[in-house]
Amino acid sequence: MAVTEEDRVDEASHEAGQTVDDLQERSERVGDQIQETREGWEKAKTDAGTPTAASDWEDSEPDESNGDDPSGFDDPESLDEDDDDYDEEAE
Repeated sequence: MAVTEEDRVDEASHEAGQTVDDLQERSERVGDQIQETREGWEKAKTDAGTPTAASDWEDSEPDESNGDDPSGFDDPESLDEDDDDYDEEAE
């Protein structure tokens, strides 16, 4: 039996209807997630226990700076060439 143009149009229309239903469902879920996020944000703004990006930066500085990086970052450019681990002849 040959597929007629009308059958193809009906099939495309049915698929389009399913796509619309799927997109509406997804849109509702996204809307619910947005609402939950807004409610959480509003709650966090009023909660004094929620940390903020702004803080007292003076308290995060080391008391006495001795020039060492307090985070422990090992800068390869600051290596001393007289260091025991550095052996130029080993290359």
